[in-house]
Amino acid sequence: MEPKSESEAKLEQSDGFWQQPEMQGVMPQAQHTIAGEVQQAQLIPLGATHFAMFPQTNAILALVLAIASFACGGLLLSIPALLVAISAKKITDQNPAHPDRGIATAAYITAIVNICISALIILAYVVAIVAYTSA
Repeated sequence: MEPKSESEAKLEQSDGFWQQPEMQGVMPQAQHTIAGEVQQAQLIPLGATHFAMFPQTNAILALVLAIASFACGGLLLSIPALLVAISAKKITDQNPAHPDRGIATAAYITAIVNICISALIILAYVVAIVAYTSA
């Protein structure tokens, strides 16, 4: 009997997995089948993000105008801010998941609050002027 080489000795020591014949089996039947047509993948433009599926709004412009109206504009900035916020709110109210929905609502509320405060200040000035001139 001839001495065995190292590779043959290692082969005998293995569990013989590679020498086993291919196992025949049956796949279990699926309980649910999927039917339908494969749809063509939608192409997303280069550089687009998940915001690409929502219409654009001017909600940020409305919020900037509303905040700036507190500092220096009064009614001159808060009325345009309210108009822009209303147009942005119309767009965002159509889709509850719109990313600008909160910004449009904040701009709308801020503009209304500033209009009320500005109207009260103007009314106070008118009352003060009338009281001063009548005395």
